[in-house]
Amino acid sequence: MIFKTEISKVLSEGCDERVHIIESTGRNKYHLNPVKYESLLQRGSCTANLLTKRSHGVAKAFLGKYEELSYDNLLETQATRIKQLVGSEFNDPFDVYFAPSGSDLVYYPLLFQFMLNPGKKVINVVSCPEELGSGSKLASETRFYANFNQFGENIVKGDFVDPNNVSEVHYLDARDDQGNILDRTKAIKDIIAKTPDAAVVASLVFGSKSGIKDDLDVIDPESNTMWVVDLCQFRVDPKLIHDLLEKGVMIMLTGSKFFQAPPFCAAMLVPRKWSEQLKGVDASVIKPYGALFSAYDIPWYMENMREQLPIRENKGLRLRWEIALDEMEAYSYWSTSQTDETITRWATGVMSRLETSKYFKLMPDQLLTNMSIISFQVWVNERALNNSELKQLFEAITTGTHAGFNNGIDRVFFGQPVEYANKSFIRLAVGAYAVREFLEKDAIDFHNDNRLIEVIEEVSQKMFG
Repeated sequence: MIFKTEISKVLSEGCDERVHIIESTGRNKYHLNPVKYESLLQRGSCTANLLTKRSHGVAKAFLGKYEELSYDNLLETQATRIKQLVGSEFNDPFDVYFAPSGSDLVYYPLLFQFMLNPGKKVINVVSCPEELGSGSKLASETRFYANFNQFGENIVKGDFVDPNNVSEVHYLDARDDQGNILDRTKAIKDIIAKTPDAAVVASLVFGSKSGIKDDLDVIDPESNTMWVVDLCQFRVDPKLIHDLLEKGVMIMLTGSKFFQAPPFCAAMLVPRKWSEQLKGVDASVIKPYGALFSAYDIPWYMENMREQLPIRENKGLRLRWEIALDEMEAYSYWSTSQTDETITRWATGVMSRLETSKYFKLMPDQLLTNMSIISFQVWVNERALNNSELKQLFEAITTGTHAGFNNGIDRVFFGQPVEYANKSFIRLAVGAYAVREFLEKDAIDFHNDNRLIEVIEEVSQKMFG
């Protein structure tokens, strides 16, 4: 029999300190315990998901047979399942490079450029840094982004992974001071044009924390730039994935956001043309990254890269991916038109309720973002709460219990505060498991969503009124 304590232990390993359970609270840094899901309304759909009734069963079954599995075969099976989800009609092959978290994925294209262009300056153009994961900025600078690696070992946050090979980073803001979404296309083109002798990584987003989408027409597949698109939220039509891979674009995805697996599980989809180039060059430059990656994270036939990294298994990562893949496969039963229509109905209902309240202001350009994420400021006494105040509000609400919900719900979780300029907003987001519930019932009951909005109003007034 696999008990919750064992599942919690495995889910709290194999990544950095963000997954660790804090003894004094019994929760992680997001104020949650991944196995205590029964009475919680999940409207965060971000890197803090809990188990669901379905994934609890998946976890028990997987851990019950884990010791009988071949780790190599398990890796190949999970990679194949990801490829099948992208679509069997896709003809150009690609490879799956695993990672403990989305932050770790940031290193891959930089490592690839170090391998392919030894001695050249590596420039990293990063779009929407304030709306990426908390560790992505440090990783973009080729620094350690955490205090622990996936093996549970101490590393020094902020130190360069390899001081002899570092990236020069150009950050392009997501929003202006008023919260309007900026067009970064010209800035991206200008940086590339001004650095013809550098090895450039252009890191775009298509679905940030508030659902912002870069203009993907900026991608020039004929240029020497290594294009990367952060699809970590994975709230997209598979056709977009096909189109990007055909252009030679690398794609970052995670199973622990929209698909609601517990944090963290990530993968980079790498067009085969890049792997073919990489496997023929000296990979010794990546050796310092053995402090972050296992040889198992790399495809089995990339021997030159694998031999530079330690051969170490990661049970927690495999469990999280097993949960994510099960939800992805269940979600794929429904057509994109069905899921999109349901998400739009949910978003329209939530936005209508928010717009009736004096406490909330929707972020500008909300309709230009992904409809599964609703971003808004909180206003009390005619002023917007700042990031520090929203963090206090977030902790107070997510660590407390609340009456008035249906279906045994008495706890809630929503999207954590996102800071831009000197301002901040929070988010309500719907994930795949909830969308499937709406579809299976052929109805959206807004009672709990409306009650969550009421709770935010009540606690905001109590704390800051």
